[in-house]
Amino acid sequence: MDLVSNFASIPAELWIESIAALDGHFALILSKNDVVLAATDRISSIPLFYGRQGEEWIIDSQARRLADELNLEEVDLSAALQIGMAGFTIGSAVCFKGIEALGSGETVFFRQGEVPDRRHYYMYRPQPENEGDGGDYSSLKNRLADVTLETFRKMISGLDGREVIVPLSAGLDSRLVVSALKELGYPRIKCFSYGLKGNHEARAARKISKKLDVPWIFIDHSPQKQAKVFSSPEFKEYYHFADQLNAVPFIQDYYALGCLKERGYASRDAVFINGQSGDYLSGNHIPPSLIDQRGPLSETERIDNILEGLIAKHFDLWACLKTPDNIEKICRALLDDIEKNGGVLSAPGCDFSLFEMSEFSNRQVKYVIAGQRNYEWQGFDWRLPLWDKDYLDFWAAMPLSAKEQQCLYRDMLEEKNWGGVWGPQWRFPKTITPLWARLVRLLLKAAHLPYIWQGKEGRARWHRFEKRYFDWWTDVLCNYAISPYLQVAHDRRGHRNAISWHVEAYLAEKGLNIDGTPLPLSQ
Repeated sequence: MDLVSNFASIPAELWIESIAALDGHFALILSKNDVVLAATDRISSIPLFYGRQGEEWIIDSQARRLADELNLEEVDLSAALQIGMAGFTIGSAVCFKGIEALGSGETVFFRQGEVPDRRHYYMYRPQPENEGDGGDYSSLKNRLADVTLETFRKMISGLDGREVIVPLSAGLDSRLVVSALKELGYPRIKCFSYGLKGNHEARAARKISKKLDVPWIFIDHSPQKQAKVFSSPEFKEYYHFADQLNAVPFIQDYYALGCLKERGYASRDAVFINGQSGDYLSGNHIPPSLIDQRGPLSETERIDNILEGLIAKHFDLWACLKTPDNIEKICRALLDDIEKNGGVLSAPGCDFSLFEMSEFSNRQVKYVIAGQRNYEWQGFDWRLPLWDKDYLDFWAAMPLSAKEQQCLYRDMLEEKNWGGVWGPQWRFPKTITPLWARLVRLLLKAAHLPYIWQGKEGRARWHRFEKRYFDWWTDVLCNYAISPYLQVAHDRRGHRNAISWHVEAYLAEKGLNIDGTPLPLSQ
């Protein structure tokens, strides 16, 4: 049967089964005889949003464009608070009431006179209990190596020999991308790095690219350059394009990509391939409290551990927002979202799976994967091999012991040593840039030693001081430049990082405070 031409008369269950068999990155919209089907891939790499206009449902891949078309103004205060605390919403909520985001691995059917029929055909939920012991550790390493290379072979088969460009850092994931491509003999690879001059990420990337014999270029950032970029009309246009209304737009690559395009470093048909998000899949985000669980815990205690882990990891952009009332609201929303998506407690050693399930559908999909809009804005194509279906399936079956401190991932990479850029001599310590800030920081840290020696609270006092007065200058990407230095230094609300300030600017543009309440009209 021709599913596409006859889809309006085909049972929804058959359509869901057919979509679940698809591979690759896609968004799908089919319309026939007053029946409409929309679907996203497993990671919602190409997002879809929908809202109602009179008797019609409107579907769009750009949330802000849809909101403008529907003339939406009523803010979802719960969603805004979630963005203020984490930079993203929980579940299908967006900033404006009247729009819903189609989540990862979801379909929705629209039929005349009926409520939209929304269903999941895929949900990332690690289930290591189905894997047993998974075989011995050596076997697991070989299996990971095999699925990794096969994933890259599959991707290469669809590149048609086009130029590949990899944003390279000191970390594991981008290095895996370029070294796996070299291992498989892909001929057209270039790399680039960016940030403050002399930063450790760029120094490491230069060394790696030289060893792999691939071209590499560095894009110099500075707070002054970034401040100019963030206030430019073009950046505001990009922000509108990339704003999915369920997360602050991902801006990390924006300036560097524009420079690459201006300099002609990337060919017009180049494909950008980053390392998102090997660290998450391989276990690097699992909190210690879900790894070292001590003693038998009740179901309530186990749920509390999972929620506390999510709050500490993600809902900490502004310390002033972590009030008991706000934390209760966030915990309730997180638990409702987990339960709505079919997440239930299983074996005590598998509580980490609910943590990863929640992070996948919220932070990873809405913020990290949405970073692909950077490439699209500049007119470039992209691929995400570390979000491949088979790669997801592999990690979903791995036990906690293989994910703790990314042990399986790290050990496999060092053992296989693709490209000769793995092992102890290829571990790069983090250093502070620029040099003057490093020296001044050391002097002031010495002055804080009496407090630091007092213990945990003294060390916390130093870290608060360092964050307020130094991070603006030493942030490798210079993303603090969204706000003036003195504003950051004088602020006592307890920001976590530069994204805190981008979230404040994002909400302010919508007339909101960081807690989601309306700004005074005078502002």
